[in-house]
Order: sequence, then structure tokens, then C-alpha cells
Amino acid sequence: MRKNKTNIHNITRGYDILLKGEAAKRISDYECHNYCISPDDFRWMTPQLLVEEGDTVQVGTPLFADSNNAKIVVVAPVGGEIKSIVRGEKRRIESIVIAGNGQKEAEIALPENFDKENVKDLLLRSGLWTCIRQRPFSVIANPDDTPKAIFVSCFDTTPLAPDLNFILKDKKEEFHKGTELLKLLAPVTLCMRQNADNSIFEGIEGVEKHYFSGPHPAGNVGTQIHKINPINKGEIVWFVNPQDVVTIGKLALYGKLSFEKTIALTGPCVKEPHYFKMTYGADISGLISNSLDTTPTVRVISGNVLTGKHLADHPSVRFYDSQITVIAEGGEREFIGWLLPGLKKWSFSHTFLAFLTKKHKYNFDTTLHGEARNFVMTDIYEKVFPFDIIPLELLKACLIKDVKKMEDLGIYEVEDEDFALCEVVCPAKTECQKIIREGLFTVKNS
Repeated sequence: MRKNKTNIHNITRGYDILLKGEAAKRISDYECHNYCISPDDFRWMTPQLLVEEGDTVQVGTPLFADSNNAKIVVVAPVGGEIKSIVRGEKRRIESIVIAGNGQKEAEIALPENFDKENVKDLLLRSGLWTCIRQRPFSVIANPDDTPKAIFVSCFDTTPLAPDLNFILKDKKEEFHKGTELLKLLAPVTLCMRQNADNSIFEGIEGVEKHYFSGPHPAGNVGTQIHKINPINKGEIVWFVNPQDVVTIGKLALYGKLSFEKTIALTGPCVKEPHYFKMTYGADISGLISNSLDTTPTVRVISGNVLTGKHLADHPSVRFYDSQITVIAEGGEREFIGWLLPGLKKWSFSHTFLAFLTKKHKYNFDTTLHGEARNFVMTDIYEKVFPFDIIPLELLKACLIKDVKKMEDLGIYEVEDEDFALCEVVCPAKTECQKIIREGLFTVKNS
């Protein structure tokens, strides 16, 4: 497809948060002994446990199934022994810990030919169906549904995001094969960065290609779906991460099941931020302790600082993440902080003088610089929210659990990550992502 006005999109409402600690373009191998698999990685899944402590597992051995759809299983990313099954309140499964034995790959029998049903069977049988999620709700896709499209966002605009061109530079063949399999399930749309090196993605035939420019959230799949193929009530769109497309392609090409991925270790507290090759679920406590500078107390986040998960008890790589971010814990009060010129302080409203230094990168910590208060009626959300939706009204509809109003205001088009920037710039320190997530849960169960 040639570039034309219909497939080029310029995002003007958004914001790039410039954070110190970008990953240098070099890759190291990371090995560990323990691997932690958490059902919480898969939104709203109720797991049905299929293993017990002491069981021996291989790569691809089912660990737990979705109690609402037994065909969807989460499998072991490595071979080894089930070391422990960690439970929380009401015996809820929090994680499954595997003591690895070094096996990181398994052979899977391939069908004689690939068609829609064979592809579904292969992905379900291998445990790779979990790579495919759906909007609305960002849950694992139902294999019995028919989506109107499958979206793959080929670039990322979140703070300190990994460079997908660098990660996938030697995996072009696997990416192309993975895309070929997805095309058998539904029409595929590839979303790329305008005026960037897209040589890895350009050669694929039979897919719809779109190009985006502008600040974050231009790289969010939700923004891309909204601009290209908006979701109405009753419609479904599937989406897949580029590294997961490679995993699917590797299985289809060689019959090898592997959950190895390249992770960017980033953040202002990391001495030498760069990329690491590791297996999903790897215990990264050793990696973090060896990579920190002199900062005494840090927060380790699987993902980016806007939408990632705080890794407190079991630091491991989550299923859908390609990034680990480490920032300092804040919370300390600063004497006459608002009266200082703030030459190194970030502020969206230009409260401090640091905005005069363009492209200045900041050393953020977890300090909120304020406290939660009632909604402030302002248009500040619209400045960073590129959807044709009124964000403040949608948030209020979610708070009062008015399903009809949520539907009228476009709840099916958004996810909590789409409101991450609203949360950052909010003068009331409102937890916008939590409100949207709870609103979506209300709609899904209504």
C-alpha cells in the first residue's frame, strides 16, 4: 500500500515525557534459576490450576486454564519443577514459581498446511493464544469470536520505550511468518512510525499499513484503532505485540516453542541501561541489584512509568511487557519547593523554568507533588487526549457506574492506558486509569 492522505495520521494532542535512562543499543544475556508466572498478567482471568507443587514441567506444559474457556491455557515458559504456588486472600493464586532446569525450547508438531482452524488449534495447543488480546477490555481474545481486524503497533512512544527496530532487526523472517498466520484469522493492520526506518515491516503483502507521527500516545494501539477503525458496541478488534508476532512466526517456521524475548532495562537509577535477552517470567532480582547506582530506595516497574506494574514481592518480567523501568522512591517534602525556580523540575503547566530548556530529560521519582482532591473542571485532559471523546465526562460516568452514559461517551473505544497522560497532568491527582478500568469491568459484567 502506498502512502496517501488516508493512511497517514498526525497526532497533535499528546505529550512526550522525557525521562533519563534510555537503553543503549547493546544486548546482554540474562540467566536465572527461578521463573514466576502470575495469572494477574492476564486481565480478569479466573485461573483453573493444572499443576501441583513438586510437579515436573516442560516448556509448553499447561500451568492453568481460563475457568471460563478451558481451551485457553497459560503454559510453562521453561522446563523444571514447580517450586511453589503462592496464594493470597481466599486462596487466590498469585504466582507459580518454577525452578528452571535449563530447558527453554520445545518442539511442537505443526499441521501439514495452515488454514484458519489449524492456526487456531496450533496457537491454543502451544499456549500462544494468550498473545492475542481483544479490544474492548484488553482481555485474552475468545477463539470463537470473529474480529473485524487485528492490529499490530510497530512502534512505541511511552517513556524510555524499547526500540522495536533494534529488537527485531534479525527477526524479519519470523515477523513476516507470524503476520502471515494472523492474516488467516482476520485482516491485519500494521501501524508504523512516519518517516522512520520501517524496512522490517514494509515488505509484508496483503496487510493494511498506516503511518503515525506526533507525541505519545501515537504509539498506543488504542489511539491507532480510534483513528483507523473505531470500535462500536458489539464490535471486536484483536491486537498483538510485535515480539509476540515473532514468537508465533518462530513456531510456524521451525516448530520451536520459545518464550525468549528482549527486554529493555531503563530508568534514571540504572547504571548502564541496555537490553537483555531473557525468558518471560525470569526472576530479575539479581539483575536489578547488579544494575543500580547509589540510589538507596527504588521502585522496580515491569513496563513503563505510565502504565507498568510495581514489582514489590516477586520481581519478574510480565507476559506482555518488553521493558523494565527503575526510578527512585519519592515522597519527601521539599522546603519552599514551589518558590524555587525549578531549573531541573518538570511541569506540564510551565510552573518551573525548566521548560525553557527544550528536550531536557528529567530524573523523575514517585513523588506526586500534591494530594488527591475533587475534580477540577478544566480542559487540561483534552490537551493530551487524542480521542474524539470527552474524557472528563466519561470519567464521571464511570464513577457513578452509569453504563448507558458510558456507552454513549465511547467506553468501548478506550482502555485505562489511554488515560495515563490524563492522570499525569491532572491537577486533582485523580487516578484516571483505575476509574476507567473499573468502569470497563462494570460494563463487561452488566
